[in-house]
This record gives sequence, structure tokens and C-alpha cells, in this order.
Amino acid sequence: MDSLGTTRLFLFAVGLLCTAGCGMSDEAAAAKSRESSTASWALVLKVDGADVKIPLKAMNVLLFKDEEHARQNPSVFQIEGNGVQLIGEIAAADNVDYDERWERLINKTLTIKASGEFHRDPVDSKIALPGTPEIAITGGTMFVEKFSGKLAGSDGDKTLSGKISLQLRDGRTLEGTFAVHAVTWG
Repeated sequence: MDSLGTTRLFLFAVGLLCTAGCGMSDEAAAAKSRESSTASWALVLKVDGADVKIPLKAMNVLLFKDEEHARQNPSVFQIEGNGVQLIGEIAAADNVDYDERWERLINKTLTIKASGEFHRDPVDSKIALPGTPEIAITGGTMFVEKFSGKLAGSDGDKTLSGKISLQLRDGRTLEGTFAVHAVTWG
């Protein structure tokens, strides 16, 4: 092989190696995407004129296996975070289904309830604000403005964000924003 052929072979081999190993692995890319998303998962509520940030873990949405039942009944969701737990419903017409069509929720209002069931377990909506005891949430709404992320599941990065309003048992209403990891179960 002449020197030109050897050079071409060398460049071809280097190109293959870079294609195979120089880029970020799928697992590394997923971990990086989740890491950057996790930092944004929180409630930011206006309390006595100041922004209070409460980290959120996930919004778990319970899906129905029976499609006919799903078309006629709301899906239940539970949001968990540091000192906060919310239970609520997604209207049947906005069900995200097993295809995880989260974009259906954009510009939709989700209902937060005082209590309900998730996987047959009783759940009460409540929040513990910094420096105060836990207080019951009697109702509220979440208005979804945006969906982002590509990776599904509890280790994914799918995120819903928007505005939130919470009515507390003591008569106060707290308003602010939310960004939460969205996960389906069913």
C-alpha cells in the first residue's frame, strides 16, 4: 500500500473510532438532561411578598388500562416534594394516555383537591412553608404553560411547568409557578 493509501486508511479508522466513541453515550446524555431538569423542579410561591422555593420530586399520573373508562373519567395525579403533597385530577378529555402525550395539557387547568386516592392510598393535599407547621390545602389549580423533555419514566426528564394557585385551610391563597417531573403509572 502506498503512502496515500495508508493515510486514507488511517483517517478512515480514526473517523470510525470518533463516531463510535467520541460522542456522549445515550446514558450520559440522559443523566445530563435529567440533572439540568431536576434543578428546575419546584414550586415558587409568593408568601408575604417573598418568593418561597419548595423543591418537587415528581408528578405521578395514574392511567387507566380500560380505554373506555379513561375517556369518561379524570386521571388522578399526585405531586410530591419537600414539605408538599398535592392530589388532583386531569380532565378525561385531556388524558395523556400511555403514549405520554403531555402536550395535551398545555393551556389546560388541572384541579387540585383537598384529598383523594392514589393507587388506593388516601392522600391529603398539604404544605409546610418554611418556619410554619404543615397546613392543609383545601383546593387549587395548576395552569400548564409548557412541556419539555424527551426521556420518559421515573429516571427521565419530562417536565410540566406553569402557574399554580393553592387555597389553604386558614383562608389564604398562595400563587406562584411550578415545574415538575411528569411520570405516568398504570
